[in-house]
This record gives sequence, structure tokens and C-alpha cells, in this order.
Amino acid sequence: MCKLFPNFASEFMGQKEKEILMQAAELFTKYGIKSMTMDDVARHLGISKKTLYQYVDNKKDLVKKSIQLHIDEEQCCMKEVLQSEGNAIDELMMMTKMVGSQMKEMHPSVIFDLKKYHLDAYKGLLLHRDDFIYSSVKRNIENGMESNLYRSNINSEILTRLYLSMVNVILDPEITSLSQHSAADIHTEMIRYHIRGIASSKGREYLKQKFSKDNV
Repeated sequence: MCKLFPNFASEFMGQKEKEILMQAAELFTKYGIKSMTMDDVARHLGISKKTLYQYVDNKKDLVKKSIQLHIDEEQCCMKEVLQSEGNAIDELMMMTKMVGSQMKEMHPSVIFDLKKYHLDAYKGLLLHRDDFIYSSVKRNIENGMESNLYRSNINSEILTRLYLSMVNVILDPEITSLSQHSAADIHTEMIRYHIRGIASSKGREYLKQKFSKDNV
């Protein structure tokens, strides 16, 4: 877990509660939410259902708390990336690597399950996207423009909104035209499209030198 930027709510959780919620979030991500019962969760976690109910009221409560803790930890790790040394392209690629690895593990029904059965948890995810992800992407674009790695004629507000719109395409299971592709593959192509579209000649040269081995 990330230690540098503790979330206010999670600061007051005991270690056992954090472990249960984080493991539950991993289970929901891997297997989907609707398919996992409280019995399933308890069995996978190696605890009794009675122990599980010491920390949550019911499945809805478990989903909401586990998803929120997952969001808090993702924001924490992202902040570490944003504070690391490196230019805007380095930063974007590190964020991409982190998000891409998560998407590889994500069951295709997770977002649908949240949207249909766990609206409070889904709203928390939307807030994460519209607040934290928005500000992080916008700052990255503006930093890249200042360092001449991104084109100088970019409208950072519009490009950030377009980026979030593409994220919505990945996360929306109802967009059937892309349903035959994995979220991780779609995300990879989205990032290639995004970064090549905003990179200046200096940025493209940097990409060629640094990332050609990764076929970016």
C-alpha cells in the first residue's frame, strides 16, 4: 500500500480492515461483482463470514468500501508518479503502465455491475475520474507544453476532456463495437493515439529514442 499520501478516511482503518477491503476489491476486479457472494469472499479471504461482517454491513457496503479504498490507493500511487523525477512523457508513460496493468486484471463486467447494482460505488468512481484523473491529465498536458515536448497549439481543456471521453469508451461495457477487444488492448491503443497526437517534434524524437523498444 502507498504510504506517502494516506487518505483521511483510510488513516482510521485498522490494518486487518484494510487488508480485507483491498483483497475484496481484487476479487471483484478479477471475477466481477455480481458473481461473488459474501460466502465466496469470505472463503477466498480465508476468514469466516462472521469476521467479514465485523467490518461491513452487507455486500453493498463491502463493494462501496473496497472500491473506495482501491481508488484511494490508486490516487496515492499516482501522486507518487506525479512527484517523481522525469519529464511529461516519462510521467504519462508511468501512469499508463500502472493503469494498463490494472486493466489486464479487470473482469469485463465490473463496471456494468457497479453501474447497475452499486450506484454509490459507481458514483465514487466517476468522481475519481472527473476530479483526480482530470486534474492529473490536464497538468501533464500543460507541463508537456511548457517543456516543448507537446505541441504549443494544444487546448489543454479540450484535450483533457477528449482523453476522459476515450477512457469512458474503455470502461463502458455497452459499447459493443469494441467488446471483442480487451480493456488493456484498447487502453494501449488509446495512449499511442493520444501521445503521438500531442507530441511535438522534440517529443516524438524523445519517444523514438526512449521507447522504441516498447513499440510505443
